[in-house]
Formats: sequence, structure tokens, C-alpha cells
Amino acid sequence: MTLLNHFEPARFWALLKLQLARSRKGVTMTFLIVFNLLFFVSMLLNLYVEPAQKVFTHYGDFTSSLLITGFILSSLAFRDLGHPLKRYHFLALPASAFEKFLSQWLLTSLGWTCLYTVAFTLYTWLANPLGQLLFPEVDFQPFNPLNPKAVSAIQFYLVLQSLFLLGSVQFRGYAFAKTIGVISVFTGLCLLAAYFIMKELFLSPHECHGYHCEYFDHFSHHWIWLVAKVLFWWLLAPLSWFITFLAIREKEV
Repeated sequence: MTLLNHFEPARFWALLKLQLARSRKGVTMTFLIVFNLLFFVSMLLNLYVEPAQKVFTHYGDFTSSLLITGFILSSLAFRDLGHPLKRYHFLALPASAFEKFLSQWLLTSLGWTCLYTVAFTLYTWLANPLGQLLFPEVDFQPFNPLNPKAVSAIQFYLVLQSLFLLGSVQFRGYAFAKTIGVISVFTGLCLLAAYFIMKELFLSPHECHGYHCEYFDHFSHHWIWLVAKVLFWWLLAPLSWFITFLAIREKEV
């Protein structure tokens, strides 16, 4: 089987344009809802109920809104597979399983990250002057997409998004909620296993002063934590992407 059977540029571009056309209305509605909530609830209402707040930054809003909207959109990436008629139409598209996976991966990971970051930056350019008019005593900080807080949010999204993309293929309905449930159960089991492995560390005497705790200093140097970090940053996303691709190919068969 030649490479063109898996990836052909013209065919992939046609599929990508089709997916973009289908998602255009949903993305527009997402922006309208999210930015209205951020402006009227997260910013204006928050400043109204907390008049002592003198500085307002957007990094917390950027992190939460990027993760939530991105996870929801990712869980809807392969929603056609959960509907009998749409499932047949999706599987019958003249494109390979790799192209179908790659198109949705680009749209929901790199594509959504870039699009949302640009849109959020434009939103802050409008929200800050309006907020300054209503709350002149508050210092509205500009949003910098290259700030370490914003970059960290993007990094976490690109890793965790892979789980919701996988859930979109594996679950026929309510993929977002089901993926959250699976992640919660798996995380709980991992924490329980970590507790028994590091039981002596958990029960050892330690001192805490303010925000500093000796226990967390020891925990951050334990081999379990170091292995977990490596698995999270370097293995979780590629493994999820690979399983997603295999699931799509299996459903075509």
C-alpha cells in the first residue's frame, strides 16, 4: 500500500474544508456565548461583588475557557459515529482513516488553540477599555499570549485534549460527560495506588509554614511523581492519538 492510500494532499485539503464548513456555525456560537459570559459574569460581576479588587488579569479566564470549550469541541469531533445514518456517511467519505483523524486533530488541537488565543486576545483589547470606563479604579492588565501562564494553559490543553478526542470515537453519546467520568475514576485509582506505594511518606511527620510544606518538597522528588510527569507530558497524548486512529480504522472495517 502506497503513501497516497493513507495521505493525499488534495484529498486531505478537501476533507479539511468540509470539516471547517460544518463547524463554522458552532464555533461562532461558542465565541459569542463564551465571551459574553467572560465579560458580563467573570469580569463585570466579579468586580461588582468584590469592590476591593484593584487589579484584573485575564489569565485565569483564558485557562478555564480554553480548556472547557476545547474539551467540549474535541468530544464532538467524531459525533457522527454515534448516529447510524451519519456514521455511514462519515465512514463512506472518500478519505483514509489517517486523514479523518488528522483533520480533526488539527482542528481541535493546534487549530483551536491558535484560533482561540487570537480571538481571546482581541476580546481583551475590547474588554479592558470598556471595563476601565465602568471601573476606573481597577487596573486592567493586558493579556499576553506568550506569558508563562498562558503558555502553560496551552500545553496542558494540547495534552489533555487528546483524551476527549479519543472519547469522541469510543463513546456514542454524551462523550464529554463519559470522558470526564473515566478520567475521574482513573485518576482516583492512580491516587489510591500512589498512596499505598508512598504510604510511609504520607504518614511521616512534617512541618508546614504558610504556603511552604515539607511534605510537598519530599513528594515532588519521589520517583513516582517523576515517572508520572514523564508519562503525562511525553506519552499520554501520542498514545491517545494512536488509539484514536486505530479506533477509526477499525470502525471502517
